[in-house]
Amino acid sequence: MTTTPDATSRRLAHLLGLARHALADAHRQASAGLLQPKQRLLILDALHRPDGGDGGLLHLLGDLITDTSRDLPEGDAAEQLDEAASYASDYPAQRIDRARTALAAPTGP
Repeated sequence: MTTTPDATSRRLAHLLGLARHALADAHRQASAGLLQPKQRLLILDALHRPDGGDGGLLHLLGDLITDTSRDLPEGDAAEQLDEAASYASDYPAQRIDRARTALAAPTGP
């Protein structure tokens, strides 16, 4: 027996589908050819805001993963989701900051 999803579930599925399609389109655009420096920074800024704001996609992804564990009891599933949230946001954000610094550094003579 299949249950009909409630309105909130349908809306959530729709929003996640839109996000997935938008990211897939951005990925196709970026992989179509060499990126100009301005385009590269646009992507990096969208993933992780250089001002440390919480509007970057990685931060939002980490928050979304954390939200899925909110009502779980203490235990392995909650811990795994909390760790996944950190891996999805903190680690890549640090790497993007380092890459941004390296891209801004002057190159050889």
